[in-house]
Amino acid sequence: MMKRLSFLALLASAALVATVNVASAQTWSELQTSTDEALLVQAIEKPGDSPEDIHTKNVAVKRLAIYGTPKSIPALVAMLPNEKLNFNARFALEAMPFPEVDDALAKAAKELSGPQLVGVVDTIGVRAKPESVKLLKELLADAKEPVLQKAIYAALGMIATKDAGDALLDAAKSADKLEFLAARGLGDALLDVADATKDAAYYVAVIEGAFPRFEKDAAFYRFVLLNSDVEKVVETIKGGDASASDAALKTVREFAPDASAKLAEALVKGLDSFPADRQQYVLRALGDLKADAAKDVAFPALKSAATSESLELQLAAIKALTKYADRLENVAFTQGADKFESAPLFDAKVALGVALQKAKPALFENPTAGALVDDLSEKDALVQLKIIELARVKSAAKTLVKIAETKTGALRDAALAALSEIVELDDLDLLVQALNGETDDQKVDWLLRAACTRLPREDCAAKVADIFEKADLEQKIKILPLLKQIGGAVALNAVANACNSGDTVDKATQILGEWNTPEDAEQVAAICLAIAQQATDAKYHSRGIRGYVRVARQFDLPVARKIEMCKIAFDAAKRAEDKALIFEVFKRNIVAENVAAALEYVKYPEYKDAACDAAVTVAEKIRVSQPAWNWNAKSGDDAKDAAAKILVDGMKKVVETASDQAIKDRAQKLL
Repeated sequence: MMKRLSFLALLASAALVATVNVASAQTWSELQTSTDEALLVQAIEKPGDSPEDIHTKNVAVKRLAIYGTPKSIPALVAMLPNEKLNFNARFALEAMPFPEVDDALAKAAKELSGPQLVGVVDTIGVRAKPESVKLLKELLADAKEPVLQKAIYAALGMIATKDAGDALLDAAKSADKLEFLAARGLGDALLDVADATKDAAYYVAVIEGAFPRFEKDAAFYRFVLLNSDVEKVVETIKGGDASASDAALKTVREFAPDASAKLAEALVKGLDSFPADRQQYVLRALGDLKADAAKDVAFPALKSAATSESLELQLAAIKALTKYADRLENVAFTQGADKFESAPLFDAKVALGVALQKAKPALFENPTAGALVDDLSEKDALVQLKIIELARVKSAAKTLVKIAETKTGALRDAALAALSEIVELDDLDLLVQALNGETDDQKVDWLLRAACTRLPREDCAAKVADIFEKADLEQKIKILPLLKQIGGAVALNAVANACNSGDTVDKATQILGEWNTPEDAEQVAAICLAIAQQATDAKYHSRGIRGYVRVARQFDLPVARKIEMCKIAFDAAKRAEDKALIFEVFKRNIVAENVAAALEYVKYPEYKDAACDAAVTVAEKIRVSQPAWNWNAKSGDDAKDAAAKILVDGMKKVVETASDQAIKDRAQKLL
């Protein structure tokens, strides 16, 4: 950790380049490419430790780390007492392959104190010279500050010789007298030596010593794996505290393959003797075994637990068996969900079934209604139907239709949901057939949409349009909303055709008025306008106008096009309330052009105030969005000045024209 912090300090030092003058930058430029040791040494010996000085020395130090010889060591060592330069010097010294560096560091360590000494000890550790152990032991004997003790332990851990390890073991005897920072450092160092030497004695020292819990668990975990200690695992799961037990269970999943069968035998044999709250975790761990020999041992135990009278054990075993799906011979363990009122058990059996279907798909091919529903309890039947849905067993499609036609309630809903996830283009009509007679239109819409969103859009629309043409009236009414959900030219054309049929015109025009795919905006508008112009029934004329205006109001079209559509709608509409809809379009588009466009209609007395209100509303929204814009002053921006003129002239026209005093007052306030 100290090493990483030092690197961050180096980066921070380098960042000072942005604060210095050009002359210094030129010097740095020379130093950054220099291989002249004398020049580089001269740079670091120059007096001063200002930010500029530190950066200059830092540049030189990085070059000396590569090109320095023993000649530069004295100059680098001279930087060590300075708290601002200590790290820079150590950066170069750490990299130099000369024994003189170690002698210099040893001498400095005896003379320095505080953070500078801690830094030097860190560097001694990084260099990891066995001969440094004697010095570190001497320093440790006199060290009082926890931060220094921690640094010495870390250095011994990096050296990791027997001599260094012995020093750490000796220190571990008094770990209970150390402050937390030092104790943690000692524990980490013991783990480092243990990992490097594969000597379990260091792990034992941490396990039995006064060290933080997380270090003891780490030591236990590594100790068990190092020794493949089956008895230790079983003993700890059985009698250890929760933290130690968790560490033991973790080892189960990573035991060496040649030892994992023995471990599995011990866990299976001792399962009943483990605390009740740990048995389920043992079962889950058995499910994660990798070696075939270990699985051979664990598999029978998991099958037995999967029928346990305990919900927790049954749930754990079912989850574990998902990793053994290739060994299961039938779907028996996906049944029995009704034994407990448990949603997690239901979900676990479904997950097992999906895993089993992937491992042995033949078990689920062409299922009968009996296998899925008739011979099972309702909850088990729901499990099987959910498996069919999630695993997308296409061969079950016709059976699902039969279930949907003969069952009610949850079973019918589950069959329909599964069918919506299974059908493809070539059998989409099966879903339509299964939905025949469904009274919940929202459910029909949802299930058809679920199927169609998985399929290519235009192909799906063509298939649905074909089904629509062959369907009876009741089915057609239910299919029309689906065409809206699919969207696109093919679906829209089918709805347009339905608008021309007396049987479906009412639903089709309603659907058209709700169409929401942006790319269809112009086509929807054209169809709606045609309906308005051709309809002899006032209801459908009005519906066509409203659909046409809705496109202008809600879809993202150019402002000029929206203004044009408003004029067309106004001229085509027969009812006053339909004509008035255009003013809502103007209010939705906050641009000056809409102020002028709205005021074009003040010439119609019955719409004068509606037009003025729309113009003022737009102007108010522009003022709120751009409060600093002075409409009465030239900005130098031709477009903005033109817009300002439209706004000012528009508000003057409102003041002169409006009948409603409140609208006049709003316009006058803006002026």
